[in-house]
Amino acid sequence: MNKFHTLALFIIAALGLIACDNNYQNVPPNDIGMMLTPTGYENRVYTPGQVNLGADDINGSYNRLVLIQRSAIEVKEQFLNADANEDKTDHRCLLGDKTAAALDVRLVMAIPDHNTPEGIKDLNRLFLLGNPKAVEGSKDHVLRLSAEAVYAEQARQQVRGRIRQICASYKDFDSLFSAYSQSGRDGLVTQMEHDITGILKDKKVPLGLVNAFPSNLKPDPQIMAAIATLQAAQKRTEAIKVITDFLDADRTGSRRLVYQIQAMQELVNTANTNGHNTVVLGFGANSGSSTTLIPMPKETVIVKQAPAPPPADTTKK
Repeated sequence: MNKFHTLALFIIAALGLIACDNNYQNVPPNDIGMMLTPTGYENRVYTPGQVNLGADDINGSYNRLVLIQRSAIEVKEQFLNADANEDKTDHRCLLGDKTAAALDVRLVMAIPDHNTPEGIKDLNRLFLLGNPKAVEGSKDHVLRLSAEAVYAEQARQQVRGRIRQICASYKDFDSLFSAYSQSGRDGLVTQMEHDITGILKDKKVPLGLVNAFPSNLKPDPQIMAAIATLQAAQKRTEAIKVITDFLDADRTGSRRLVYQIQAMQELVNTANTNGHNTVVLGFGANSGSSTTLIPMPKETVIVKQAPAPPPADTTKK
């Protein structure tokens, strides 16, 4: 009987020890993870599923699961004017002619491939560069690493500086916009992708650039206003030429006469709309036409009402 009790107690104690050694944590479907032990990261990548972290040591140390998103990440670098920024500072890029241009650059980056030995090596470096944060409710056993934060801390300043240098290499906004729509080695997209890839490599940031696409290119508002004014002036000049050619093509002068009457009528209508009671009298007729037309007067006679005479003095006899 005593032997039976001893065996039972031994089995219960063994099961208790096994239970204490099990601390299962989940790796979500869109993540991969690495185990951070008290002495550093294991050289192993955990795919979606469950991971046994083991029991906490009696000295208070324990293993932790560090997760990272395994899909591509997107970062938007914006170069906007002061009104669009929280710090109210102008972050636009300067061009060669010292004018400012606003733009966005959308960066898509991928984390290393964990299915290759080189990819696992790069992942180890990525995890070492990052500063993971505890996942709420995990009692500090599960941490999450942000690839965006690694990029921001290790390469963002250099990337933004290089984008500014590329913009400054164009003499004006027109040349920058032309390069934006141009493909090949001289295109704006190709230049940015080449240079940003080089920065990530030089800084040893293990993120692979998928693409870098600039968008929302906008010149300085003063430049836009000047362009709009110039275009409006050009359109007015073209319209005047069309009207002049049309009038000059009629040797009888009828077109010009009708145009003058219409123009004068518009002036009168505008004056009347503004509260001015204007009367224009024209003299003469076009005797060379069967239709009598009133030509534009050479002199404008403005009819004004004469002032009323003073009242008669009835005191005199």
